[in-house]
Amino acid sequence: MGGYRVRLSLREVTAKDMDLLYEWANDPTVRQNAFHTEPIPYEDHKMWFAKNLADRDVLMYILYQTTAQGREEPLGQIRLSIEEGKAQIDYSVEASRRGQGLGAKMILMAEELLRESRRDVSCCIAQVKYENPASARVFEKCGYDGQELEQYMEFTKRIS
Repeated sequence: MGGYRVRLSLREVTAKDMDLLYEWANDPTVRQNAFHTEPIPYEDHKMWFAKNLADRDVLMYILYQTTAQGREEPLGQIRLSIEEGKAQIDYSVEASRRGQGLGAKMILMAEELLRESRRDVSCCIAQVKYENPASARVFEKCGYDGQELEQYMEFTKRIS
């Protein structure tokens, strides 16, 4: 099989992704690493999803690969919430695909999309709990500078 390469792509989240994002958001590891650790009720997720999908300053993408049969296989999600020239990053990788470097690839791909489509964004920021060293390593790998704050690490990177 030498030479076979998986092609990864980002696509915008659509209404049909609501249940997939709900499933990923309530993954036990995702909840553990979130700042609000309680499971998310479905009705709350529906309202959150509709609000964010309609907000032009919230960019949500699905990372996927295309199978040999041409089917889209979702691997993770990334959300960029833009305010005052800064994009706050929130991402997660599908449970069975963690530890494969997909988080870093997704972040770098999203940065490129930001550079192309949102010239008003100059910086990306992420907040990572101290109990989540894997995510901290992902941001370091992507060239983010980390700063230790009281409750979490804050990672920043200039993108323009």
